[in-house]
Amino acid sequence: MKKVLSLAIAAALVAPAAAMADATIYGKVRQSLDIVDFSDAGGDDEIQINNRTSRLGVKGSEDLGNGLTGVYKIEYGVNISSKGSHEFSGSGALGARNAFVGLAGGFGTFVVGRHDTPLKISTGSLDYFGDTAVDNNLGYTEDLLDLRADGTLAYISPAMGGLTAAVALVPGENTTSVEGEEADGLTDAYSLALMYSNFGIFASVALEVATPETTVHPVVGGDGDDHENVRLGLGYKHDMFKVGLIYDTIENGVDDSTSIMVNGSVKAGPGNFKAKFFKVDSDDSTGSLFRTDSHDGFGFGYDYNLSKRTQVAAYYVTSEMDDSGDESSVVSFQINHNF
Repeated sequence: MKKVLSLAIAAALVAPAAAMADATIYGKVRQSLDIVDFSDAGGDDEIQINNRTSRLGVKGSEDLGNGLTGVYKIEYGVNISSKGSHEFSGSGALGARNAFVGLAGGFGTFVVGRHDTPLKISTGSLDYFGDTAVDNNLGYTEDLLDLRADGTLAYISPAMGGLTAAVALVPGENTTSVEGEEADGLTDAYSLALMYSNFGIFASVALEVATPETTVHPVVGGDGDDHENVRLGLGYKHDMFKVGLIYDTIENGVDDSTSIMVNGSVKAGPGNFKAKFFKVDSDDSTGSLFRTDSHDGFGFGYDYNLSKRTQVAAYYVTSEMDDSGDESSVVSFQINHNF
């Protein structure tokens, strides 16, 4: 279950030396050289240097006694190249990522601050191409609408028989919709997830709802309907391979969409061969979900571990628009270092 929680709020809570008050500085430096082909989509070929979600953070905990632990984490995205806008939020050198303070114990963990929503967490372990050109959240793949919400009150339960629950509440703080309605409650936006991990099997179901008044609502100028996102995940992990499936639906009264992704990874020496297929059915005519049209495609690649902390990789991804038939593709060479 630790591998599941490492992608969730508990990532900083079950760290080594959890009883120590000392802070841990950590980070990831990830860069790629990408050959991008948009010629079939009316664009030109490009060669880019892209930032692949590099980050720098500090985290720690303090033993408060009686089974209670204080925890905190402050993490920033680091824009170490001028490109890579797909993966970086903010126009400067730093962009806010997860940052929270909380309490952990036998009852579970409560945190307050900025954090990935439970819906995003629920399938994080099923994306074997995370922080690469074939990532689930990029415009030429399946575009999962993963959110990291400000002003969040979140709870994650302890694992019970392989089952873990997570809840996040986001108050509207008197934000106002285009129709003049105010969001002033504790649950103007909320995200729920139930995850199971045991015997190599992983399964999850998640729901995310936001009223149109809240700043976390992804649709601008909607017709007053709530944004509703339902996501299902299923995976299996063996010593030598793993497979994962994500099914995602979004409804908001303006632009609805359904996407499905299947990917797998097989160990090969000090690295892994990976492959992915994705399909998106979308009527996002306004582009408010950054999905321009229904499309499908596939990707594959190989990552090679030079050490426990340094990795090189090569990837290829292509997608085709259903209506126009326009195709785009990316060949990506990446180097990563963790510290």
